[in-house]
Order: sequence, then structure tokens, then C-alpha cells
Amino acid sequence: MAYTIASWNIEKNGVSSTDIKQEKVSEFLVLCCKYGITVIFLCEVHSSRVDDYLAYCRGVYGGQYEIGSLPGGHSNAYILLYRKDVSIVVSQDKLKGLNRGAIILNLPNNVFLCLAHFKSGQTGLTKDQLQQASGFLEGACPGHWVITGDMNWAYGNATGLTLPPGSRPATCWTDQTQVKGGILDWCLVGAALKVETVDVANLFPPAMNDMSGPDHRPIIFSIDLVYQ
Repeated sequence: MAYTIASWNIEKNGVSSTDIKQEKVSEFLVLCCKYGITVIFLCEVHSSRVDDYLAYCRGVYGGQYEIGSLPGGHSNAYILLYRKDVSIVVSQDKLKGLNRGAIILNLPNNVFLCLAHFKSGQTGLTKDQLQQASGFLEGACPGHWVITGDMNWAYGNATGLTLPPGSRPATCWTDQTQVKGGILDWCLVGAALKVETVDVANLFPPAMNDMSGPDHRPIIFSIDLVYQ
């Protein structure tokens, strides 16, 4: 069974955010739930909006999805939705050097999914976080893992990471996913998984992807076992 994962850094979407930003986030949730995405991840959620998001999502999508959050200081909370008809066990871990953590999901077929907003910038800490996350997951279940979210490490520099054998990066975009950076939102996949990128540019209305309002673009991937 393939699993679809949608992620978007909504960039401090607080109560004072512009209407267009709030409308885009709402439309993202509507469309992801309409398409039956397995796991939906929002990061960089302002602390003032967490309760609003939880109440809204539970009221509208609570029949189809489990909904939860993970705090991360003033403006780095996470919102997570995952389908009730898929057996998923959720846990969490720390991110080195940050006040926010990582969400770890154990999906059927013993596939592990790590969702996080990693350290900003092409820094040694960002590199360490990605390498440690991939090493931990490889040790837990060799090859059966994926890491995604706001990676904050340029996709073009993925070859500079020391990663478990056979793992590889994948991206939905060819130019950039962050208005002042390059492709910072992508995924790392273990050797036992295959990944298909979703054409997000054409799946959503063009305004969803223009980075006015939220300054990141959304990403969606489908993952499955290489051998069934």
C-alpha cells in the first residue's frame, strides 16, 4: 500500500496574518483531505493559532483524520493530521539545538516517517540533524524510512550529507520552494522504499504555489515498498 505525505511550512500564520495567507492554508487542508492524503503536516504554526487549527480540523475532518499538535516555542508549533483508516503509531523525538522536536510515525509494513522543521540555514547543525535523523531511522528499521518537512538544507547539497547506503533525496520542484532560498522542502527516502513526487504545481491552483503569504511551497510525495 502506498502512503501519501503532504507538508507545508506555513510561516508563522498567526491571527494577524493576511487574509490571503489564511485562505491558502485553509484551501491546502481542504484539498489534501479531499484527495485522501495519508499524512498532512503543517509546520511553523504560530502558538496563537494552534487551538484554532485543532478545533477547526477536528470539527471538519475529525471523522476521517486523527488530529494533533506538537509545541515549538512562540511560532514553531506543528499541526498533524493522519488518516484513521491507516494503522499509525505516533511518537516524538528531540531536534539537537532547538526548542522544537520531530514527529515520528510508524506506518504499516514497519515504515517510519519523520516530520520536522529542521534548523534554518546551511549550517553544521542542520547537517547534523538530518544525518542523525537518518541514522536513527536506519538503525530502527533499515531502509524502511522517509524524512520530510522543512528540511532547511538545499536539495542541491544533499550529496554533501553522510547518509545510510541506498538512501536518496526527492523533490517536487525544479526551481525553489522558499521565496529567499532554493529547494528547501523535499524528502529523504531509505533504500527499501520507492518514492513518487506529486506534481503540486498543477495539482493546486497556481495562487497556492506563488509564495505570497506563506513563503514556502507545499510538497506531496507518495511512498511504497520497493518489494511487496
